[in-house]
Amino acid sequence: MCGRFYIPEGDLDDFAGLVSKIEKELLKKAGEIFPGDYAPVITPNKSKDPNQDNGENRQSSAVHAIKWGFPVMKGRPIINARSETVKEKPLFKLPYANRRCLIPARGFFEWKDAENSKKRIKHYITLIDSSMMYLAGLYWFFKDKEGIQTPYFTILTTQANEDIRNIHDRMPVIIKNDQKDIWLNEKNIEIVDSFLKPLEKGELKIEIVS
Repeated sequence: MCGRFYIPEGDLDDFAGLVSKIEKELLKKAGEIFPGDYAPVITPNKSKDPNQDNGENRQSSAVHAIKWGFPVMKGRPIINARSETVKEKPLFKLPYANRRCLIPARGFFEWKDAENSKKRIKHYITLIDSSMMYLAGLYWFFKDKEGIQTPYFTILTTQANEDIRNIHDRMPVIIKNDQKDIWLNEKNIEIVDSFLKPLEKGELKIEIVS
């Protein structure tokens, strides 16, 4: 699963500069992002002009401040969606087809039980070159008690690759930099499906943190 990720203050400021003034007020927390926090999320640009048929228009995107976790009637918000069943689950089927997004992060965290101890060891996982990673996500609008529609996002997960398999059996789907626009805008679901896989061995760096 992916229960926390990390975005430094400098990166947060950069993305906050791309959102509306109202949404900017929501992006106040940098560092370790928890479920229920707001984070910068890259979405397809739904306001683009459909009459313009140039490459820039087709691949355009927008940045919004969105809260982490699909709300449900009972229980905790759903922060992860399994990529293996995303096309089957009613909660995820339409978002997967129409509202895919990217969550920028410098890394994410996983925990492993320590041997002969109740303590859990925290691991910070980044790309091998420490560059920005883009977590594959879905977003959707849900009505609150007042009937106001608000967007929320969830992060897609897949089987862990060999780098982190001894820590956890799941990892977030990570979209490479040159695949971002395809993930956001592609209409052919078979092409989108091809991204739902773990990174190759050796593409991730892991360190133990306190």
